[in-house]
Order: sequence, then C-alpha cells, then structure tokens
Amino acid sequence: MKLRKWIAALLAGTMCATMLAGCGGFTPINAEKEDETYQGEIMLILPKKDEYLSYLQHAAQASAEARGCELNVVDCNEDQDKEIEYVTAAVNEGAPVIIIALADNTRAQDVIDAAGDVPVVFVNRTPADLSVLDDTHVYIGSNEDECGAYQGKALVDYLKAEGKNSIHYLMFNGNEGQDSTTKRTAGVLKALKDAGITATAAAEPVDCEYDRTKAMNEMSRMLAEDVEMENIDAIISNNDAMACGVIEALNQNKVSYVDIAIVGVDGTNSGIQAVANGEMLATVYQNATGQASAAVQAAINLANGKSFAEGISYDADEDNASIIWVPFELITADNVSDYE
Repeated sequence: MKLRKWIAALLAGTMCATMLAGCGGFTPINAEKEDETYQGEIMLILPKKDEYLSYLQHAAQASAEARGCELNVVDCNEDQDKEIEYVTAAVNEGAPVIIIALADNTRAQDVIDAAGDVPVVFVNRTPADLSVLDDTHVYIGSNEDECGAYQGKALVDYLKAEGKNSIHYLMFNGNEGQDSTTKRTAGVLKALKDAGITATAAAEPVDCEYDRTKAMNEMSRMLAEDVEMENIDAIISNNDAMACGVIEALNQNKVSYVDIAIVGVDGTNSGIQAVANGEMLATVYQNATGQASAAVQAAINLANGKSFAEGISYDADEDNASIIWVPFELITADNVSDYE
C-alpha cells in the first residue's frame, strides 16, 4: 500500500498530477487470469490523459488485476521533467518495476538513470535511441513504420477504384517531432507515391498534437479561409481523435465530405464508429489491450526476476530482443464489424 499512499500525497501536493478517471464497463479482450502473478503494486506513468492512453490505462489495470497485482497510475501532462520526478519518487518508495510511456522519447536514458537498479518497461512511445534497451530496460509497442503504410493501402485501394492517380489532400499531424507523427505522415505519403499516385497538399499540414478540439478548430479555420473542399480528395490524420474533430467541424459548417476519403489511426471507439457510419474510409487499429497486457506481463516477469518476454505471445524485433511488437491492424468497412 506504500505506493498508493505516496500517490495520494503526490496528487494532493504541489506536483498536482491527475489520476486518470475510471471507464465504466471497460473489459479488455485478453485480460484472462494468468499463471504468472505478482502480489504487489506496479507503477504506470503516462504522458497525458487522452482517448487512446485512457484505453491503455484501463486495459493495464484490468490486466494487472487479473494477475493478482495492483496498478497505480499517474500522468505528467506531457512534462518529461515531471515524469522523471515521478520515477525518482516511485523508486524511493520501493517500486519493484516501472511502466512508462515517455512524454519526450529522446529522454529514455534520463528515465533509466532516475530508475537506477529498478527495471523499466517503456510502452507505446518508442525511445528515440533504441540502444538504451537491454534485459531490464525493454519496450512494448506497435511498429510505427507499419502504420502509415496501412493508411496508404486503404487510400490507394479507394483511389484506384475511383480511377484517380492525382489527388489533393489535407494533413492533420500529431506532436511535431514525435516518432509516431513523423513515421505515420511519411509512411502514408510514401505508400501513395509508390502506388503511382501524385499527392499534393491543398494547404500546409497542421500540428494538432493528437487533439480532437485543435483539429476541429484548424478545420474550421481552413473553411473560414475558403479552402476549396470540392477539390479535396483525402483528409489524412495521424489519429482518430483529430479525424473525428475534422468531421465535427465539417458537420458544424454543413460541408459535405461524402467524396472525401478520411483516414485515422488507433481504432478508438469513435474512430471505429466513424468507419461503421461511412464517415471515415479507414482507421488503423493500435491494440491498446495487447500493448497494456504485454507491458504488465513484462513488468511482473522483471519484478519476479524472470526474462521480460516470458509468457508474451507477440514477436520480438528481429534485430533487438528487448523490443516486443504488437501489430497494427487495418480497419475498413469490410471488417469493422469485427471491432465493434
């Protein structure tokens, strides 16, 4: 109970972190009770509270409960210095292992330094320098090199069926410089180019920090500045939240987008519903349950002095055994019912 008491004091004190709220009725699909258990507490530190990371949190808590341990969660509001403070405090309070999604993926070594001898499971956000990983500092996540390619495949199939080999698009990016932002954007544009489709930006790409409201506001701004929507063939978003924000702005402004292919990433409830409703062409499912369950299993393994990958069904990276990849999956109208 020591970690829980520390968290309560921390949240009530000057650091002012916020505990992520519960999500009634959330049941991860792979949260069965495992043979490998750990009768203790594990710390999960998140960079912020958003739709996808909330899924990750709830899946991790359900997975921890199924394995007999308690997961305590804090977020740092995208402040890497605060994340490191949390790591230091958790270590001082006896945390046996720490699970963390980086606020700044260039500072994984700072987290490792703060953790000292305590093992670290990085999750969801890939450390920029993979050389920091080893037997007790590991990564669980989805390979961003694949994500944009899935978006591109959905667009290519659609555009080829429409007989289009030259398009104009709008791009809604996540956090500038973040690995997921860079690779998702580059991947989808490369897939279009490789398929022989000339893709021209109809406006400058906008950085919306993976935020629905910011994307909605940016789309509204473009409409106010008379962007010619009748010439837009595709709207590409680095995540579902921004794609849904764009759709909300178009709906509010009574702009038809029936002939515009909109694609997102994450496979959130809102993104899946948009695909089912025909508002989005596709989303790319990022398996929060898979990432969370594997991260909790890895943490328990390390707390018990075992190999981190024991009992995890996902494959390790071919070149780095300290990385476990949870595959992305493309969701379109053809298979969306499998995810509803």
